[in-house]
Amino acid sequence: MNNLHIKNFIKCGNKNNILIIIISNYYFCYSLAELDYIVFYYIKILNLKSSTINFKNYKFCSCLSISNIVCHGIPVFEKINFLNIKIDIAINYQNKHSDSCINLFKNKKFNFLKKIFLNLIKNIKRNNFFSKIGYLINKIKNSKIYITEEYCSHGIFDKLHNKNIIFHNVNNNKKKIKNFDSFTIEPMFNYGNCSGFFFLNIFVSKKNFYTFQWEHTLFILNKKKIITTIRKIELC
Repeated sequence: MNNLHIKNFIKCGNKNNILIIIISNYYFCYSLAELDYIVFYYIKILNLKSSTINFKNYKFCSCLSISNIVCHGIPVFEKINFLNIKIDIAINYQNKHSDSCINLFKNKKFNFLKKIFLNLIKNIKRNNFFSKIGYLINKIKNSKIYITEEYCSHGIFDKLHNKNIIFHNVNNNKKKIKNFDSFTIEPMFNYGNCSGFFFLNIFVSKKNFYTFQWEHTLFILNKKKIITTIRKIELC
C-alpha cells in the first residue's frame, strides 16, 4: 500500500477529531439543524469535504441526534432541552474517509458506556476473525444494556462504506482482520429498553429510553492497531 495513502488516511482521522472537538463547544447552544450548518462551515474552513452529503441521498453533513428521542441522524430544527447529544461526522480528506462519533452528556451517569466501548476496541486484534467483534459486542449485554443488532460497522478507506460489513450480532464470519485493513467500530447501545422501530433506516427509540453510539475508525498496520480518530480525552 502507498505510504502517502496511509498518511492521508491517518491525517483524515486526526482532522475529524479537530472538527468534533470544535463542534463540542457549541452543542448545548443551538438546535441540531443549526449545528449541522456549523459543521458545514468548519468543514470548509479546514479544507475538507463532507462524506455524507448526497451519500444515498442524505442531505446533511453530519448525523446529529438526541439520545432520548432518536439515534442516527435526524436533525431537530427546534431548540429543545436534552440530556445528551450524539455528534457523528464523516469527512473526506485527499479522497480518504474518516467516520467518528461521540456522545456528550449532561447526565454523567451514562459515562460508563463509553468505557465499555473503549474496552471493546482494546480487545480487537490482528488475525482475529471479524466475527469476534460481534461476539465482543454481544458480551456487553446485561439487564439494562441492549444492542441494536440491525446496525453494523463497515470497512472504510477510499470509500465511506466498502464491501467489508461487520455485523453486531453473533455470527460466523471467518474473514480475518489482516494487515492494512481499515474499518469502523460503532455499536449502538440501548439503555433500559431494546424496543424501538425503524423509519427510513433510522432507529427511533421508545420515549424516555436512551440510545448511545460511539464510533472510531481503525487501521491495522503491521502489528499495530491505529485508532485514527482517538481523542486526547480518551487517553486519560
